[in-house]
Amino acid sequence: MKYMNRWHGKHPLPWDFFNTFNYTSGKNLDWFWNNWFFSSHYIDLAIKNVTKTATGYSIVVQNIGGMAAPFDVVINYADGSTERMHQSPLVWQANQKTATVKLSVKKAVQSIHLDGGIFMDAEEQNNIWNK
Repeated sequence: MKYMNRWHGKHPLPWDFFNTFNYTSGKNLDWFWNNWFFSSHYIDLAIKNVTKTATGYSIVVQNIGGMAAPFDVVINYADGSTERMHQSPLVWQANQKTATVKLSVKKAVQSIHLDGGIFMDAEEQNNIWNK
């Protein structure tokens, strides 16, 4: 709404859009704007490592393509149930090549996979981990 109020009837440039969102959110989102609008990155995520912890699992997700894309971690449990945990592009803010996702689970895990939803992954075979 702030963007429309500021720029209605004017001729904004893409940087006006970016700066308005940075200003209204109170955060520097340049890492996101540069990644999505000014790079040749593509979506290709991979499960690099899965480690069992005291409370669940720690998953290291590698961003092979470099795109700061959202994804879901889908946990398939041994009892046949599933759980989906959404990860926004914010997981890539600190490090756009690797992110660690911590999962708290109370049931036996059978497999874990990454699901990009509408965002197509270049190599889906490396998005799956089986116990």
